[in-house]
Amino acid sequence: MNRSEVVDLGAQTFIRNGGVSGQGQTGQVAQRLIPSYPIGTFYGPEYVGVDAQGRQLFNQYDSEGNLIGTTNAPGGDDFQVIGDANPDFGLGFNTSVTWGNLDAYMLLSSQVGQDVFNNTALVYSTKSNVLQDKNFLKAALDDPIGIFEPAIFSDRWIEDGSFLRLQNLTVGYTFRVGTGTLRAYVSGDNLFLITGYSGYDPEVYTGSDANRNPASGAGVGLGRSSPGLDYLTYPKARTFLFGVNFII
Repeated sequence: MNRSEVVDLGAQTFIRNGGVSGQGQTGQVAQRLIPSYPIGTFYGPEYVGVDAQGRQLFNQYDSEGNLIGTTNAPGGDDFQVIGDANPDFGLGFNTSVTWGNLDAYMLLSSQVGQDVFNNTALVYSTKSNVLQDKNFLKAALDDPIGIFEPAIFSDRWIEDGSFLRLQNLTVGYTFRVGTGTLRAYVSGDNLFLITGYSGYDPEVYTGSDANRNPASGAGVGLGRSSPGLDYLTYPKARTFLFGVNFII
C-alpha cells in the first residue's frame, strides 16, 4: 500500500493539474493538488443525468459547500472531489511448480480501488461529433444526452480501475539427450485481464498535461504528470515466447 498527502502549498490553496484532452477542453483540468488530499485527486462536477431537453445536469453547490440543486453549466463552487487515482492496495502472487519433467511458473498482479479518468471516452462518446462529420462510439446512441450537448468533464468519466492480470505463465518440459538435458518451454505475458473498466487497459500510471493554455485560476500546473489519466493509451501487448535450453 502506498499513501501520499499534500501537506503545504505555501500561499496557494490548490494547484490545478492533469490537462483534459479533446475539442472544447482548453483550460480544463481533471485534478488538483489540495492540502490534506493525496496526489492524484480528481476534481470536477458531479453528473446526475439529463433534463427533459436532453441537457446534462450536474449538482450545484453554494459557497459553503451545501447542495442547492442542479445546473446545466457547472463551475466555481460546483466542483468537488470526485475520485482518487491511487489504489487502496496492490497484490501480487507468483508460484512455481515442478512435477517430474514438467515445470510451470505463474505471476498474477492486481490493483484495487483506484480511479481512472477515461478521457478517451469523453472525446469519442459525444454524439455532437457527428455535427462536424466526426465518428463517435456506438454506445453513445443509447445514452439520453442530446445531440447538441458538448463534451463536459465530470465524474461521469471517472471509472473504477480495479483489475486482476495474469502477468506471465511459463510451462516447460525437460528431456534427457545423451549426457545432457534439453528444456523446451512456452511463455505468455498478459494472457488475461479481469476488470470493470470500459477502456482498453486500466493500468495507466501517468499522463502528461495536454493543455498548455489552461484558464487562469489559483495555481495552474503546466507540464506536470498526473496519475490515472487515460487518453488513447496503447494497451499492454499480449506476447508469446517459445524457447529451448540445452545443457551438456
